[in-house]
Amino acid sequence: MSQPKEIKKSRRQSIAKLAKSPLSVSPLPHSPRNSSRPGLYLGNAPFLNRDDDSSARTSEDDTPVPEILSDFSAGINDSRLVEAVAKHLKADDSAFTLEGADITRDIYRLNKESTRPKRSRSWTLMDFERNDRRGSSASSLNVPGGFRRQFLVANANKRKPDILTRNFVEFLSIYGHFAGEDLEDDDAVACHYEAQNPFGLDEDVPLLQARNYNPKGTATDTKAYFLLLKAFVGTGVLFLPKAFSSGGLVFSVVTLFLFGLLSYWCYVILVYAKIAMKVSSFGEIGMLCYGPWLQHLILSSIVLSQVGFVAAYIVFTAENLRAFVCNISSFTPADLDIFWFILAEALILTPITLIRDITKLSLLALLANIFIFMGLITILYYTIAEFIGNSFQPGDGIYYVFNKSEFSLFIGVAIFAFEGIGLIIPIQESMIYPNNFPRVLFQVIITISFIFIFIGAIGYLTFGADIDTVILLNLPQTSPSVIMIQLLYAAAILLSTPIQIFPAVRLIELKIFSPSTSGRNSQVVKWQKNLLRLVFVLTTATIALYGGQNLDKFVSFVGCFACIPLVYMYPPMLHLKSCCDYKNATQGKNTKFILAMVDYFLVAIGAVALIYTTYDILGH
Repeated sequence: MSQPKEIKKSRRQSIAKLAKSPLSVSPLPHSPRNSSRPGLYLGNAPFLNRDDDSSARTSEDDTPVPEILSDFSAGINDSRLVEAVAKHLKADDSAFTLEGADITRDIYRLNKESTRPKRSRSWTLMDFERNDRRGSSASSLNVPGGFRRQFLVANANKRKPDILTRNFVEFLSIYGHFAGEDLEDDDAVACHYEAQNPFGLDEDVPLLQARNYNPKGTATDTKAYFLLLKAFVGTGVLFLPKAFSSGGLVFSVVTLFLFGLLSYWCYVILVYAKIAMKVSSFGEIGMLCYGPWLQHLILSSIVLSQVGFVAAYIVFTAENLRAFVCNISSFTPADLDIFWFILAEALILTPITLIRDITKLSLLALLANIFIFMGLITILYYTIAEFIGNSFQPGDGIYYVFNKSEFSLFIGVAIFAFEGIGLIIPIQESMIYPNNFPRVLFQVIITISFIFIFIGAIGYLTFGADIDTVILLNLPQTSPSVIMIQLLYAAAILLSTPIQIFPAVRLIELKIFSPSTSGRNSQVVKWQKNLLRLVFVLTTATIALYGGQNLDKFVSFVGCFACIPLVYMYPPMLHLKSCCDYKNATQGKNTKFILAMVDYFLVAIGAVALIYTTYDILGH
């Protein structure tokens, strides 16, 4: 049996200043210092280390310390106790500069490779039983820092996501909870991402978290910023230069900025309504506030908006593919019917749509984001170069203030560009500090407002009345880089289209098929769902074929008819019912009254805009 290691006088004095630990008192009746009764006396040396070659040591006053040879009456083996305590002292002397530092220093370093305990190549049964008990039994907690060490060890082996998982699988998993709905397929769970504390396992992580802390969150404020940015920046930005020609330069800039602020307010009050009603689903909030009719209306608007987005994406891709083929061949656009391009897209989208695990599309999402980024850079480069080449002279036929004949087309496209309400709730719930969401969202809205205004204004000023519906068609069509970008951008939108299809088709499936029926247990149900997805793709492609004959008007119609109620009417209605009961309020009655009047105003303005713009666009 090894003997306790001598502890230096200076360290013993430091340790002696600590409050008495349970380990400093013997579980047996107190024994006098010179008593021969077996026991453990730790009066002057509460923490001991082992030394295989040492003999009995003496205390500070040369009084012998009895050897640890017997068990406690409670059945605790003294060698295990000494070993459990001794491992806290395995560090150099320079580390013990504070009182009690020798107790907790190594606890904080358990998760580092250099100090993490490693399992030996061969274990004896006794070693296995001892380590197993120490790792799982209550005795491992009955030492200084035991609770914290147990927490760190328990979380040390959790899977840490790589860069692809963090940035794309997590983003796609958010679509599994689009608009707060549980859209995970029973045949293949949509979300595989394991919540991971981004701070890691470190001494800076408090065991008792603040009220603002979400223990299940995976997104820091920075990550939430980029997730929201990816949710908003899409195809709509390419339609804005043409939309500026419909609204006029000054009117378009002011209106686009106001739409950004209005969208921000509606997104924030939607989150407040969710918090007040204590549910996560957009549709459930409507059901609790007004009944099933509003829930069905909200879900129907979500499906319609996604169908409109997908149809616009299909037309956009077909137009770019046709331009690409014309640029590399002797064909003209009149020689190539867009029908064949849309049919080819449907044949490509159908098998991809049958994928039920949306996270398997992470590679496609990665490629799509790269291609979109390259496309935007190319568009800005050639547009700015053209504007500079014209000596900063604007193009012909520009409406500098207001175009009263077609301004309603601009409103629809602007709403189309800002639409991202389906990802607001899941991103807010994925944040580690969800109370910071309004600030992060405001930063995102300001960022994308300036991006939209800049791209729309510079494109319109450069090409004037000759601006095409898709600005890519205004770039030099003989340039190899432009030709390549046309192909890559078309591929990017085509690859991202299944992600937009997923929420709509899952909402339809949940309404048609009973929750108890699963394709995992029945091949009939599985193929019925496959047939539904096939019909959905073909129906959307048909809508795209007819709507694409006037792409700018079709995009504007989708923005007005499907998105105005979803973004600018439903959130104020829900906020009015859940947070603005000023009649029965005991505190903040005036504030709630003002907010209620704002909600009434937004609902009224939204209804008028919906009716007028939809009618006017159909008239065009």
